[in-house]
Amino acid sequence: MLRKALKVVSWIGAGIIVLAVVVFLAAMNIEVVQDRLVANAVQRGVLAGLDDDWGGDKLEVAFCGTASPMGNGPSAQQCIGVLAGDKFFIVDAGARSAARANEIGLPMGRLNGVLVTHFHSDHISALGEMHLASWVRGRPSKLDVYGGPGINQVVDGFNMAYGLDYGYRIAHHGMAVLSPANAGLKARLINAPETGAVTIYEEDGLKISAFTVPHPPITPAYGYRFDYRGRSVVISGDTKKSGRLAAAAQNADVLIHEVLQPQLVKTITDALDTAELDALSKLLTDTLDYHTTPVEAAEVANAANVDTLVFNHFAPPPPNAIAERIYMRGVKQVRPQGAVLSKDGMRITLPPKTGDGPGIIEISGE
Repeated sequence: MLRKALKVVSWIGAGIIVLAVVVFLAAMNIEVVQDRLVANAVQRGVLAGLDDDWGGDKLEVAFCGTASPMGNGPSAQQCIGVLAGDKFFIVDAGARSAARANEIGLPMGRLNGVLVTHFHSDHISALGEMHLASWVRGRPSKLDVYGGPGINQVVDGFNMAYGLDYGYRIAHHGMAVLSPANAGLKARLINAPETGAVTIYEEDGLKISAFTVPHPPITPAYGYRFDYRGRSVVISGDTKKSGRLAAAAQNADVLIHEVLQPQLVKTITDALDTAELDALSKLLTDTLDYHTTPVEAAEVANAANVDTLVFNHFAPPPPNAIAERIYMRGVKQVRPQGAVLSKDGMRITLPPKTGDGPGIIEISGE
């Protein structure tokens, strides 16, 4: 008797679930319900976008692109946001990175500038979109774009290509909404020395330095160091294993280093060779001589005495956990701890340093 009663209860419960699903599906076809659900979602998204807790007394890093041109996965190409106080800079702007910066909630309206490490397409292709994303959010001046010799050509080219767009938007939305004075990119030339570093920005406690790295035949190729309230972050740019980079990164809290995994590259080139795609195979093979392996990057981090090494600009981008493990092969033998893989949307927070010990490093979105 009890068993029959339990079956009845079970059937009733299942019937209620089925009925709820039917009601839900029916409701989803009602226009007023659709409108209400969409309006609620949009409202939450807009309010979330107004929640600007970036920077302040902290030095923060946000990854708005971690991929190289090698691969077509979901990651955006190279883009790293650095925030300190009310200052906000982006290092490089590869394909899809402006969309990713918006997606992760970076405060685009207060973007001070973009620092370009070098002029490969995967480091500059989203400059136009970065301009628009910050302009429509109220950026108060033209967008400064810092880079080595050649930066004027890059900036002039983007301004020429997007000049009609600037005019269309001003005419359509009005000068009160989109100020003509703030439209366009402005080149900021950097002449970094062959050895050592040059200060390119120093204001309100934030110091940014530029230094050269070897990425032949590409010249100039720069890395950048950010110092703020006793904390420091260094971004390698694209480079071979470099003593100059190790010197520039001495005692930094975080070193963000590009990496190429030779075994994964060989797997791809073997497949391309089998398919007789010789030109593509050569293009990828050529990358082996001007990037850094994960083990080499770990050696640089040790030589620089940095607390945390973050792999970035993956060649190729790891599509799954197995590939991520391949990236870490041999790293622990060189650097037992303090090495992590970056991902789009990852955030690193460095509160002001107090005392003589190592400072706190918070990593979220891994």
